[in-house]
Amino acid sequence: MSPPGDSPDNDRLGSDSLDGDLADSDRSSSGRLRRHVLGDRRPRRLLLLSVGVLLAVASVAFLAGASVGLYAFFGWLVIAPAIAVAAGFFGAGLASTVGSLGLIAVWGYTFPPLVGLLTGEWTGGSRYTYPRMLGFAHGSARAELMGGLESVVEFGLPLAVALGAVGYAVGIAVRLVARRAAA
Repeated sequence: MSPPGDSPDNDRLGSDSLDGDLADSDRSSSGRLRRHVLGDRRPRRLLLLSVGVLLAVASVAFLAGASVGLYAFFGWLVIAPAIAVAAGFFGAGLASTVGSLGLIAVWGYTFPPLVGLLTGEWTGGSRYTYPRMLGFAHGSARAELMGGLESVVEFGLPLAVALGAVGYAVGIAVRLVARRAAA
């Protein structure tokens, strides 16, 4: 018997088989779709926890004055794809993958301007601006924060969806290839 709120298919969390030892309800295409969208419970929780820890460490480092590359281009070239591929490999679910990358995007576009607004240290060319392609800045810390929110909706979240979906698919493909190579 499963604990309340627990699904009976949690016994297969350690398994990386897509159809070898699934319950009968998961053999259907809707069961597979649900598994890929929502993922397995343990990898999903580990993904969200690890991204939360990553953002907490990045926040503390930023507040301490370190140059945090998470919200710069480096984060979208290395860290975000690695998170998406790992999530696909371990079966964390597409929704939690895209959500995790979305959290990183929201953090990157809003945390630096928010710190600048709250500390009063914001200037146009400071580290308290959000990442952008052009070298312009807004006239105030509040305008910078609003511009960051606008940019996360227009650029950050669509990038999180695209990068999350592609990275998740790559992770699944790597897992399937690794399983076939081991067999």
